[in-house]
Amino acid sequence: MLWLICAALTASFFDCLNPSAIAQQMLLMAMVRQKRSVLFFIAGIGLTNFGMGLAVYYGLAAWASRLFSAAAASYPSYLRAALLTAGLASLALGTGLAARERYRPAADGGTAKPPAVLSPLALFIMGSAFCGVELTSALPYFSFIAMTAGANIPQSAVLFLFCVYNFVYVLPLLLLYAGYNRLRGTAAVACAERVMGKISSYVMPGALAILGPALVFYGASL
Repeated sequence: MLWLICAALTASFFDCLNPSAIAQQMLLMAMVRQKRSVLFFIAGIGLTNFGMGLAVYYGLAAWASRLFSAAAASYPSYLRAALLTAGLASLALGTGLAARERYRPAADGGTAKPPAVLSPLALFIMGSAFCGVELTSALPYFSFIAMTAGANIPQSAVLFLFCVYNFVYVLPLLLLYAGYNRLRGTAAVACAERVMGKISSYVMPGALAILGPALVFYGASL
């Protein structure tokens, strides 16, 4: 059991060094008005990582993959149409948002963009979606799951190990949140907020512009 705890700590340490998650949280902290709401984004990442890890451990992810493959084989036309529609809609929405942000300064007289108001549920969903995308490349997590599955330990120990892993996984985000709040109001944080505020305007259009062609390409390849 001790070696599994060490494995969980080691693998989660390498897995938690995720620059994309840290950058996304910094953008959100510069965007949202209620900084405390960012905790829901962190909770979305942590709980989704925990739940999807257990799904892989118990074989639910493989069952869902087989179900999707069966649906794709039985109804390829419907799935293709749905993916193409979603891809074109995402591409159009991303282009429209980018155009609106591009011409906003001229329309608003160059005034600063006010902080966004995002609900806790929206931030939680964003964290969950972000984690779902990142999980496909989480090699340390899958290695830890494989070691745990082969250890033949009680279910309570499995849950404990997954809790340890995911606590370490979100620890850098919690430390970033605490440090940001402690340094809030300083010149460095104010400068970072201005820079991140400008960048954040193009995050969603950029993500949609990438997601749209990906869905179209995947739908066309079915």
